[in-house]
Amino acid sequence: MALLIQRAAYLLRDVHRIERDVDLLLEGNLIAAVGRDLPVPPGAETIDAQGCAVIPGLINGHTHLYQNFLKGTGVGLQLVDWCEAILFPMVDVILQEQLAGHGRSGYLWSALGALEVVRAGTTCCQNLDTAAYLTLSSVLDAWRDIGLRGVGAITLANRWVPPHLLLDEEIIRQSTQRLIEQEHEPGGRVQIALGPSAPFLCDEGLLRWARDTAQAHDLGLHIHVSETSGEVENALREWGKRPVEYLESLGLLGERLSAVHCVHVNQAEIDLLAHHGATVVHCPKSNMKLADGAMDWPALKAAGVEVALANDGCASNDLLDMWEEMRAAAMLAAVTAGDPVAITPADVFRAATEGGARACRVDAGTLDPGRLADVTIVDLSGVHLRPVHDILQTLVYCTRASDVRDTIIDGQVVMRRRQIVTVDEAALVEEADAVGQELFDRAQRSTVERE
Repeated sequence: MALLIQRAAYLLRDVHRIERDVDLLLEGNLIAAVGRDLPVPPGAETIDAQGCAVIPGLINGHTHLYQNFLKGTGVGLQLVDWCEAILFPMVDVILQEQLAGHGRSGYLWSALGALEVVRAGTTCCQNLDTAAYLTLSSVLDAWRDIGLRGVGAITLANRWVPPHLLLDEEIIRQSTQRLIEQEHEPGGRVQIALGPSAPFLCDEGLLRWARDTAQAHDLGLHIHVSETSGEVENALREWGKRPVEYLESLGLLGERLSAVHCVHVNQAEIDLLAHHGATVVHCPKSNMKLADGAMDWPALKAAGVEVALANDGCASNDLLDMWEEMRAAAMLAAVTAGDPVAITPADVFRAATEGGARACRVDAGTLDPGRLADVTIVDLSGVHLRPVHDILQTLVYCTRASDVRDTIIDGQVVMRRRQIVTVDEAALVEEADAVGQELFDRAQRSTVERE
């Protein structure tokens, strides 16, 4: 099935190649052509993009969709206290729910998140979820139903987490192998990665196993790194190495690795990340809310490290909105560097598209023939967008999620003229809202009872 997007006011192949008044032809799940006055193939669907910007679909390089049930919580807490007061009680309730055979909650938190990101023009996300051996299949089912592209990163941990939340390591390994065999679609819309949660959450054996398993199945590795200064101090005490140095000593640094946060990395670690071709995933709003600090993007840029942009989970960000994330990233870099052009609009837009594609290991991020047909159409008619002097700056600094008119993923129209066309959105949101509220209330009651 062909889809012809006609008369785009602006078409951004990437940050350096911006065209005016052109068409974009999609055939199947790939981009076929870009040009003016392209002929309409027989039987093709058409979308009129006059007055719109046609851009590569935005890519959220890191999130935790189960935290959609934790929006608007945890203000005033730093990471460790936040985990203990907000995160772990909810994970405990989720585990109880899943072990009792009530699997619908995973589908619902995933659907809620998928609907939000599609509405904001995000076409792919990398999701590190809790209790993946129990919930991941439901999470991926929601993506398939709605039409979202995604990478399901299987959480791996065997240290630090409260004992009642830790799984038997043999179960972790067996369930991971099973999920890879059953759910991974190499090159497809739903893929699997391995997510050793953080260096301090996994012992050396589990990290080496994750490295070897990812290599054997050609999977990505996705891991939180140096989110807090305390994490670095503990690493030096335990291993005599900083976290990035420790990962290199175990052979985990490489092009398949996406390292999330990297707030507290020094120049030697930045050089290691650059040397091994790892991608750093930047979560500025989450880092600000938890007072973790600010990633030194200018230093990473100078070293040639590829940076992706991400929302993180809704418990530490509250919104799955890549437009807000772009603005936050640009402004945070400006104020911390004392230089308003240390990180440019082109840098942040690239991080939200090409950088995200690299972190997720998907062939997307630019609008070129042969790339995946993941496309976002932005309506430029809003009063807050006019006049358009520089389309890239307008997109980064002015655009809102509500300006996204159409979202196309894998060649399929998922949202057209602000209407989700693949599922009954209202019914899913109503059900997810009720379940999410009930689980959160139960988690908070259990916290009070333990105290």
